[in-house]
Amino acid sequence: MTQTNIEIKGSLARLLATENLVVEHKQVPTASFDVAKRVLTLPMWTKASDIVYNMLVGHEVGHALYTPNDEEVFKNAPCPLGYINVTEDARIEKLMKRKYPGISKDFHGGYSELHEDDFFSVEDTDLNELTLIDRINLHFKIGAYAMMPFSPAETPLRDAVGRSETFQEAIDAAEAIYKFMKAQQAEEEKQQEEEQQQQQQTLQVPTQGGGQGEQSDGEREYPDFPQGEDLSEGKSESQEVEQPKNSFQPDVDTPDNQMQPSNKHGENTNQGYGRPSIEVVATQESFDDASQSLADRAANEIKYATFPKKVHHEEIIVPASLIWKAAEKDWETEVEFAKESGTENPFIEVDRKFVEFSKQTSKDVNYMVKEFECKKAASAYARASVAKTGVLDTAKLHTYKFNDDVFKKVTRTPEGKNHGLVFLVDWSGSMAGEIYETILQIINLCQFCKKVGIPFDVYSFVVDGGLCQLHAGCDHMDPYYESEGVQISSRNEDEFFLDRRFRYGNLLTSDVNQKTFNHHCKLLYRIANYYRTRCHWNRVEPRPPAFMGLGGTPLNEALVVMQSYLGKWKAQHNVEKCHLIVLTDGESQCLPTTKAGKSYGVFTGFYPDYGHYNTVIRHRGRHFKTVHNANSDMTNRLLEIIRETNPGSNVLGIRICPGRGFAHYLRYLGIWDQKKIEKVQKQFKKKRCAVINNTGYNELYVIASNSYSEDTAMEVEADATKTEIKRAFAKSLKSKSVNRNLLSSFVCQIA
Repeated sequence: MTQTNIEIKGSLARLLATENLVVEHKQVPTASFDVAKRVLTLPMWTKASDIVYNMLVGHEVGHALYTPNDEEVFKNAPCPLGYINVTEDARIEKLMKRKYPGISKDFHGGYSELHEDDFFSVEDTDLNELTLIDRINLHFKIGAYAMMPFSPAETPLRDAVGRSETFQEAIDAAEAIYKFMKAQQAEEEKQQEEEQQQQQQTLQVPTQGGGQGEQSDGEREYPDFPQGEDLSEGKSESQEVEQPKNSFQPDVDTPDNQMQPSNKHGENTNQGYGRPSIEVVATQESFDDASQSLADRAANEIKYATFPKKVHHEEIIVPASLIWKAAEKDWETEVEFAKESGTENPFIEVDRKFVEFSKQTSKDVNYMVKEFECKKAASAYARASVAKTGVLDTAKLHTYKFNDDVFKKVTRTPEGKNHGLVFLVDWSGSMAGEIYETILQIINLCQFCKKVGIPFDVYSFVVDGGLCQLHAGCDHMDPYYESEGVQISSRNEDEFFLDRRFRYGNLLTSDVNQKTFNHHCKLLYRIANYYRTRCHWNRVEPRPPAFMGLGGTPLNEALVVMQSYLGKWKAQHNVEKCHLIVLTDGESQCLPTTKAGKSYGVFTGFYPDYGHYNTVIRHRGRHFKTVHNANSDMTNRLLEIIRETNPGSNVLGIRICPGRGFAHYLRYLGIWDQKKIEKVQKQFKKKRCAVINNTGYNELYVIASNSYSEDTAMEVEADATKTEIKRAFAKSLKSKSVNRNLLSSFVCQIA
């Protein structure tokens, strides 16, 4: 059975239980149900057919629904637990068939299939030789096939099992069966004892020529048993040794005395060696043992992961005011050094470049504003309010006798739903060569949002000790174990593990006025410009503050935090739709789960658990598609969860990719059709931008490295030829088209 089918069966179990059960498939021999935690654990029955799987799931859900978890009842049971298991199985399966009539087919077909494979170990067995409890067990499971024989004295006991409606009635039926079988066994043992005594008396008759002290071979083979001894009670060791080989002596205290040969399934049976013990239900034991063969012990065990119960967003987000205040303070030292050394202010040139950039990109921003307003106005009219004449409102037509407001009229509605944007910017080391162009795109998009009044926030995501030090004032934070300091999330078993050094850096926000916003954009441009020029030996640019250093790619950690933060952000900014835009140049690092450390039974703390290739995310009662790796596949599942928990909101991705690695990246996304690859490659080569729709994003924009240029103006020499002017014009249009293609698609998603 595939992993998908396993997930489907888990959903089936929750539906049958009519409650949000936690269903887990694990490498366990038998199913179990935790009544307190409401966790149903199922073996990985990957070798079972679909109908058998349905039967097994229905059976276990029946126990979850109807079997109480009363340890005292089982501890003080009036009969062997195997008897109660048989009668309770019959009761809960009857109740499941009554509640879900359609499941009767699964029970009938599943047991029939397993019976054909001799899971009960009754093939070529005279059914009359089985104990009463075994025959009752088979009657309620495969009775239509086996036609179990019952004597007139046994029939009422069988019918009592079928009439059981409560758990106590099932126990009473099991007790009655056990007493009946015990009395029957005592009668048989009494008859057997009488026959043995008669046989001994016959063997003790002296033969001709025999002396008084002589004994025959028969007398030496059969020792004299004390008169009136109850053979149903346990014997001493010496008596057991001297017992005849053809006699039957059940002894529940000595399991080795019970006959247990193995059959083809590997289970233990009691047949073939005389009458079986009444203390066990041989058919059920055979079934339980054989059922273990349905589980695939070689299958990779599923890891179940959940979001942290509590995420402390205020500890994760470093506010923009703190970042830029600290940055300016850090840069003051460079300005003071320049004054003392008599050199030029190092920020004059880079700030001049920012002013030029703002002027050149104003046309792109205005283009986006125009596109957005046009698309918004296209759906600004709707038939909403009522009138005395006009188009009939069929939903109110039935009220015509007492209500005159049964018409619609055309009216102007508010201009659509209000929007908000949250940007996540990859602040990893691999972004060093792409940060400049990424920041330019971000500033463009934010200027557009500021102009049309859309709330926004730009967050960098990074695991960095410097940012932690700035925010929390800690010189060092242990990423693993609990210690004194800031706690960014809860840590419980199987929750996603968040490194305590993980932070959001709030780079830009709409919560400030226009002047402050422009100032923050200028400071952010300084950092971007440094990473563009740092590899040029002849150009010296001011370094960014140490706490703005690049780190890893904790994209999955960022999405885990965003899953709980997005709704909070919507409420804070009073928006109906919040769109998430993720800008990155690579895949996320591995996202671990939390595991509790124990040493000799003593809890030693929580630590990250890596390396699971079959992970199912549980969230709000749902089990999401199996994650086969903790990197890209995990990213897609997290994006899917964010989209489903925030309906109506788009999740857009902007992936910066070098031209040479584009084909490889398409295959990484699961696109293997060579014709499709060539088609997208052609689009990418021509426009330096491609839109891909088969990922966890609503749309993924793949942009070529170095595709964005701030030099969009046409520049030619005074004496340039027609060819040179044409070439410069084409270059300018191409640079603009890359930006505008992206911006146009972006506007379509949020308009």
